[in-house]
Amino acid sequence: MTSDQLFGDFPEEILTNYKLLIMEFFIQSIPPERWKQTRYLSIAFITDYLSNIFPVDEENIKSYQQQLQMKSAASYIANELLENSMKFHYGAVNYPVRFGIGFIEQSLVFVGSNCTSPQNLESFTNFVQELTTSDIDELYFRQIEKGAEENSEESRLGFLSMINDYNAKLGWKIETLKEDPEIATITTMVQLTTELSK
Repeated sequence: MTSDQLFGDFPEEILTNYKLLIMEFFIQSIPPERWKQTRYLSIAFITDYLSNIFPVDEENIKSYQQQLQMKSAASYIANELLENSMKFHYGAVNYPVRFGIGFIEQSLVFVGSNCTSPQNLESFTNFVQELTTSDIDELYFRQIEKGAEENSEESRLGFLSMINDYNAKLGWKIETLKEDPEIATITTMVQLTTELSK
């Protein structure tokens, strides 16, 4: 594996040229039974933050609808990114789970990053290669079937739902931190247009 790999739609300049609101979680210090509560509190903060970015026009009912749509989509995407980042984080490495959000050129951009083990890295890399080269509808139904099997956490339906339900653009960057044993970070970027209702 090379030190850096890009998959899907991952404009690296977003990370270097724009300021994002960034949160870091050192989940080694958070008991696993409190991960869900931590995630929900973070998402509540994010949706409140978005209310300030997208204020409503009190005289325009469509403005309320657009804000509700955006907050619903953002809540779903943020929850999926945080849940995956925490669930698949490699706890043996003192590296934080990171989550960022920003408003860039009429799009909301979400970024989630975590460290992963060699076993998860191989499985995840195979999945994103399949996602970026397959018919999305066919892959969606295959993953539904996979999710019904015993190891349902591997289905990764959330990424496909972002594409199908919200027309989001997804991309990934995989960076190798250590060669032997191989330890890498996975950064997921989701770009969501702010004109959902059009």
